[in-house]
Amino acid sequence: MRQLNPSYIFFMKKLAITNVLFLFITFNVHAQPWTLQQCIDSAYTNSTKIKTANNNQKITALKQQEVKANLIPKLSIQGEYKYYLALPYQLMPLSIFGGPEGQFKEAQFGVPHNINVNALLQGPIYSNELMGNIEKLAIRNKMASIETAKSYEEIYFEVSTIYRNAQLLHSQLHFIDSILENTKKIQETVKQLALEKMANQSDIQKITLKIATLTLNKSHLETNLQQLYNALQLYTQSTNAITVEDHLLMVAINTYESKQNKDIALLKLQTELINLDLQTLKRSKYLPDVGFFATYGTQGYGYNQDPNSFLNFYPIGYVGLRVAYPIFNGNATNKKIGQDALWLENLKLKEEAVNDQMDLAIKNAVLTMNNAFQNVALNEAQMNLAATIYAQEVKKHEQGVTAVNDLLLAQNEWVQQQQNYVQSIAQFLAADLSLKKLTNNIPNNK
Repeated sequence: MRQLNPSYIFFMKKLAITNVLFLFITFNVHAQPWTLQQCIDSAYTNSTKIKTANNNQKITALKQQEVKANLIPKLSIQGEYKYYLALPYQLMPLSIFGGPEGQFKEAQFGVPHNINVNALLQGPIYSNELMGNIEKLAIRNKMASIETAKSYEEIYFEVSTIYRNAQLLHSQLHFIDSILENTKKIQETVKQLALEKMANQSDIQKITLKIATLTLNKSHLETNLQQLYNALQLYTQSTNAITVEDHLLMVAINTYESKQNKDIALLKLQTELINLDLQTLKRSKYLPDVGFFATYGTQGYGYNQDPNSFLNFYPIGYVGLRVAYPIFNGNATNKKIGQDALWLENLKLKEEAVNDQMDLAIKNAVLTMNNAFQNVALNEAQMNLAATIYAQEVKKHEQGVTAVNDLLLAQNEWVQQQQNYVQSIAQFLAADLSLKKLTNNIPNNK
C-alpha cells in the first residue's frame, strides 16, 4: 500500500480542525439571542412598509423635478410635406382687373409640392398654475418625508412590543421550569414517604396533577413564544431561528419632552397645502398666463411638370407672445374657493381633536407608567416574601410538619407573585414605550 505524504496528512488534519471550528463558531453565532436593537435594525432594513415609504418619497421628489422642468423652454423640430391633389381655390374680386364691384372669379393658387421644416422654441414667462404646482409639490415632499419617519416609528414600536412580550413569556417559562424541577423533587420525596407509610396516595396524586398543570402551562407558553419568534422572523426577514435575551431589564422612570406629533405635523402641512391652493385660485382670477414662442425654418415649394419644374426654398422666422386671460368660467373658481375654505375649517377642527386626544393619551400613559413603576417594587417584595414562605413550607413538609395542600398553596402563591413581578416590569416598559411614541421621542433612521 502506498504511504501518504506526512505533509498531506498534516494538511488534512488542519483542514478538518478548521472545518469543525467553523461549524462550532457558526452554530454559536446563530444560537446567540438577538438584542432588541439588532431586531429593530434588521426590521428597518427589510421592512416592505419602510421600502414603500422611501419609494413614495422618491416619487414625490421626482414629480417635483418633473414639474420644475416645465419652466425650462422646450425646443423641437417640426417637419411637414404636403402634396396637393387639387390646389386650393381663392375668390378674386373682378374689380382689380377693371371689372364691376361685387363680382368675383375663382382662381387656384400655389404649387402641388409644399415642404416645411421649422425649429420651434417655446416656454412660459409666467404661469400661475405651474408656480402653484411647484410650491404644492414642495409641501407634498415634506409630507412624504414625515410619512417615511412614521413608518420607521411604527416598525420600532411594533418590533419592540413583540420583543418585550417574548421576553415576558421567556421569563415565565424560566420560572415554570424552575418550579417543575422543584415539584418533581417533591414528588419523589412524597413517593418515598408513601413507601414509609408517612404519606398517602392522595398526596402523590395532588403532586402529579400539579406537575401536569405546570407542564400544560409550559406547553401553552412555548406555543405563544414561538408565535412571537415567528413574528420577529417575519419583521427581520432572518433565515435563522430567532431568540430573545433572557430577562426583562428594568429601566429608570423617564420624563419625555413632548415634541410635535407627526400626525399634527401632517395636518399642518395639509392646511398649508389648502392655503396655497386657495392663493393660486385667487390669483388665477386676475393674473394671465404668459408664454413666448419663436420659430425659424424654411418653406419649400415644388412643381414637377415640364417644361418649368422646380423646387425652391425660402426662409421663415418669427417670435411672439401668447397670453391667456380668464374672463368667465361659469363661476367655477369661486366654487373651488368655497370648497377650500370648508376644507380649512375641517382641518382646524381635526387638529384640535387630535391635540385633545394626544393630551389625554399622554396623561393616561404617565399615570400608567408611574403606577407600573410602583407596582414593580411592590411585586418584587411580595415575590421575595412568597419565596421565603414557600421555602419554609418545603422544610416543614420534609420534617412532616405540614400537609401537601399547604405546600401546594404556598407554591401557587409563589408562582403567582413571580408572574405578577414579571408582568409589572412588562407593563412598565410598555407604558414607557407608549409614552415615548406619544411624545414623538422614538428614534428612527430618518
